[in-house]
Amino acid sequence: MSSLPDFLSSGSPARLFPVVADTRREERTLSILLAVLTQVPGFYREILGSVGVRTGTRTRVSAYTEVGFGTDTGASDRPDGLLLVETGRSTWSALVEAKVGRSALDPDQVERYLKLARDNGIDAVVTISNDFAARPTHSPVAGAIPRLRQLTGKVGLFHWSWAYLATSCEVFASRGVEESPEQDFLVKQLNDYLAHASTGVERFTQMGPEWRNVVQLVSTGATLTRSTPGLEDVVASWFAEERDLCLHMTSHLNRPVAIQIERRHAGDQKLRLEAGIAAFAESQALTSVLRVPDCASDITVRADLARRTIAVSMAVKARADRKSTRARVNWLLGMLKADDPRLRIQAYWPGRAAPTSESVTALREDPARLQSSNPSLLPHSFDVLLTEEPSGKRFSGPKAFIEDLERIVPEFYDLVAVTLKAWQPAPPQPVARAAEVPEAEPIDDETDASDETDADASAQAAQ
Repeated sequence: MSSLPDFLSSGSPARLFPVVADTRREERTLSILLAVLTQVPGFYREILGSVGVRTGTRTRVSAYTEVGFGTDTGASDRPDGLLLVETGRSTWSALVEAKVGRSALDPDQVERYLKLARDNGIDAVVTISNDFAARPTHSPVAGAIPRLRQLTGKVGLFHWSWAYLATSCEVFASRGVEESPEQDFLVKQLNDYLAHASTGVERFTQMGPEWRNVVQLVSTGATLTRSTPGLEDVVASWFAEERDLCLHMTSHLNRPVAIQIERRHAGDQKLRLEAGIAAFAESQALTSVLRVPDCASDITVRADLARRTIAVSMAVKARADRKSTRARVNWLLGMLKADDPRLRIQAYWPGRAAPTSESVTALREDPARLQSSNPSLLPHSFDVLLTEEPSGKRFSGPKAFIEDLERIVPEFYDLVAVTLKAWQPAPPQPVARAAEVPEAEPIDDETDASDETDADASAQAAQ
């Protein structure tokens, strides 16, 4: 058994098989998580990296539960755990407070732990619960701690949702740890454990209590302002859902999917929430941008309360070496293998020409239907959209809305994102060689769609 750090008066190493009462789910779940975390370098490298802690081959990670300090004022001020990361040159430490099920984090308790960490030279406080946060730096209780700036001058405050930890474990387990069957076994066992309902680990399953009221308010044509009751609850719920949607897509693709957040909002949850409320009041729509590695572009998700629609889209530049609208549309159609009736293409034109939109099915028959009213213009970019209109009852239902959203986004990815490729012009040829290359046949702007086969379009798309 490893000895306790000097600043602890009590505690025990995190156990893989904790001997605690069945009613103490928080202690049991946290102990199992920390025990596995300390034994699997690849796993702790990913989790600790999310809070800016770097680890190397000589890093030693240890964890303790039910820790006590000589300055404790009572049992209520005993953190659930402690993480210790020793790299040889430096040591990083963090108090851990965990909640499971519907147990909420207590801002006063977190504030006391921040003071405890400051007084004992501990680097951070990490909270774990079913509350969602866009980033680990966005603590769910930050807004309820009055002296937060003073307390976090030397102590970091971070938050991991159980869903984030469970999804990270799921993705890591799916890759496997070939060099260590023991580590591979531990991670897969932890993954199965966190997936069981008895642990109290939950995903975000429904919008907040004000969702139905705000949807009804918008449907009546009311003007929203920043102070309209219920808007903060709706935007905060949307932020929680977009994080869960990223985790959902991460599981779907086995690749990390991230939310795009403005740099000025990345470290300030309150500022981000205020900006989100202002944008929602103006547009009556909720929008998120997801970034998937190696995709042609970011994926935009938009829930429009005025139209009661859910739309998912990607933007691509038009192929500039095609000299007609028909040819540019055919290039894009060649990459879209499905004719789902929900799919549309929207074209954008130079100058003040209004965008044009048409269904993919109709454009298969006649690509020229997308042409602007000015026949001399060529589209410079396209949006590919999948738009669905859930029934009024489902859209306004807090749980049904989330169910539809988490179904539609993966469907869009499978129909569009997986085959869509961004076009780039071919690199210029050396002058001497260019003179030897015969001039390419000009493209007839009036050719029929059949003149450019899907095979040709797909090959050119990869350039």
